[in-house]
Amino acid sequence: MKITRESVLEEIIAAYPETVQVFISFGMPCFVCGEPAWGTVGENMDRHKVADPEKLLEELNKVTERREMT
Repeated sequence: MKITRESVLEEIIAAYPETVQVFISFGMPCFVCGEPAWGTVGENMDRHKVADPEKLLEELNKVTERREMT
């Protein structure tokens, strides 16, 4: 799965729960702590003013690539 700005947050977290830690490390809220996970990655990056959106996408895709390699 290639994660882009248009990817749906709920689908990413459901398929790759380990991405939650990546989102948190980039200043996005803790989705497992009750914050609703809805919308696209891009919408949430904008909403939470992620400083380096391209780096976030890169890190998210590393998670999916590691999983696919195993």
